[in-house]
Amino acid sequence: MPSTLLNRYKISLITACFAGLSCLTSYGQEHVQKSIDGQSDYNSGDFKAAIADFKASVALKPDYLKAHFNLAMSYYKLEYFDSAGASFARVIEIDSSIALPYYYLPFCHYNNAENELALQYFNTAILKFPKKRELYYYMAVIHASNGDKDLELGIYDKLLKLYPNEYKAIIQRANLHNDLQNFKLALTDLNKAIALNEYEADAFLLRGIIHINFGRIDEGCNDLIMAEALGSVAPALLELKPLNCVTNE
Repeated sequence: MPSTLLNRYKISLITACFAGLSCLTSYGQEHVQKSIDGQSDYNSGDFKAAIADFKASVALKPDYLKAHFNLAMSYYKLEYFDSAGASFARVIEIDSSIALPYYYLPFCHYNNAENELALQYFNTAILKFPKKRELYYYMAVIHASNGDKDLELGIYDKLLKLYPNEYKAIIQRANLHNDLQNFKLALTDLNKAIALNEYEADAFLLRGIIHINFGRIDEGCNDLIMAEALGSVAPALLELKPLNCVTNE
């Protein structure tokens, strides 16, 4: 199943015209008509019929770029990621200047749990689409699953150079700094996260834990109390607050 990250970013599945491909058709050519039929099936949500039409189109004209791309998108829509990846690769083989296949290929490998290939293609995708936030998050997820905290941290550094106020990335980086015992850097990120969004418990919780661990009890308790008020029921809060914080409860 596609990751929820991809759904969250609502990636558009483009099947009509895209950069470098002509939208002009010639109705006297059977391969073009098959492609038009496939587009109609795709638009109606009948992706299996669309696949049959696009396959017929490329069988009639093996280098028909538009049909290959639309075939890849149809496979992708049905989550047939092996076939989608092969079709996107075929588009690149025909014309390597077309950008969109480079965007979708890493997601095909990611959803097939082919993490090393996914990382390779995510790197390429970022070169072509450097402002697509989701590419960085997926790479970070892969590095996290591999236990590569330094590489994961590097991805968030790159993302935050582009989007310095990206709240989620700031929190993720703060957690990594904490794990790597870079506590001053963690606090810097947490302070910024709280300045950006004072209604999320996570930043207060982690900042409170760090303060208490360094003996700054008052600051730490203030943060833990705020985290609890914002709805946190984290085990660390439930353990540390009674031991360190005097309240009027």
